[in-house]
Amino acid sequence: MLDNYPETLIGVEWHSSSFTPANSDFDISAYSTRANLYGVGGIPHTQWNGEYETVGGYPNGDWESMIGTFENLYNAMVDDETPYDISINGSAGTTVTYDVTVSLESDMSSSNQKVNVFVVEDNIWSYWAGASAYHNARNVARLWPMSEDLSISNAGESETFSGTFEMGSSWVVDSTKIIAIVQNYSTKHILQASQVFVNDMNPDIDGDGVMNGDDNCIEIWNPLQEDEDNDQIGDYCDPCNNLVYILGNINGDTNHSGSPIIDIYDILKLTDYLITGNSTVCQESVLNFNEQGPVNVLDVIALVQFVLNGNN
Repeated sequence: MLDNYPETLIGVEWHSSSFTPANSDFDISAYSTRANLYGVGGIPHTQWNGEYETVGGYPNGDWESMIGTFENLYNAMVDDETPYDISINGSAGTTVTYDVTVSLESDMSSSNQKVNVFVVEDNIWSYWAGASAYHNARNVARLWPMSEDLSISNAGESETFSGTFEMGSSWVVDSTKIIAIVQNYSTKHILQASQVFVNDMNPDIDGDGVMNGDDNCIEIWNPLQEDEDNDQIGDYCDPCNNLVYILGNINGDTNHSGSPIIDIYDILKLTDYLITGNSTVCQESVLNFNEQGPVNVLDVIALVQFVLNGNN
């Protein structure tokens, strides 16, 4: 199935030490943590999108007899919508460096959301005593180097998770992949997944000579790394220059010298936000004028007083 649906089906194969082929190094300590997350009992066990499971197989490792069951599960979830997008880039050698960037296309609560990164090796031809035959082990888990909380929740936001790991001496580098997922640890639901062979990663996406891990605009060419407001987001990709979007300057306007203007138009914008709940990414950080509790009518009153006192 991984070959039949390479664009939409991503899997990680975890091996228990009790059932790992002899003389292999397939079992890793992370197996128990991942198995406990799902309450794995019987083996073989499959977990689909973190929520749907099957337990048991057919004699002699005849997985083809399970394809009908698996395809029904696959077809039931392949069209699920998700607001998340995941990109993986980095550079590979004896030490692999990676950047996993998660982006949001629409608002989504970050509560209980985690980003997990797995390192797998694909297509390992191995002898399985239980089936008395050789089988092709797919996407075998080698490492679980990262499990981090996701903090973004608004459309247009992104968050990058960076890490490194050492290639195992027995691994085939051309078959080694990084797989990243966004998973809700309350429901166990996997909301997005992405994978890349380590040799296919691009260490400098925009080709500006600054490696991704150091680039303040990863996808936009900016070799000089200009950052006027020193917020670690380069001017070429910074949607909100924090020298302009200060508290109260909700519409982001400036005078002839480029200084922010706070006036009645900002009061109207703030009032409109309270009525409609609509705002832009840049406005989010400057709405709470009195910096006390949620944005409400008290912020409007404080902003009115600020403008009437000529503090603009």
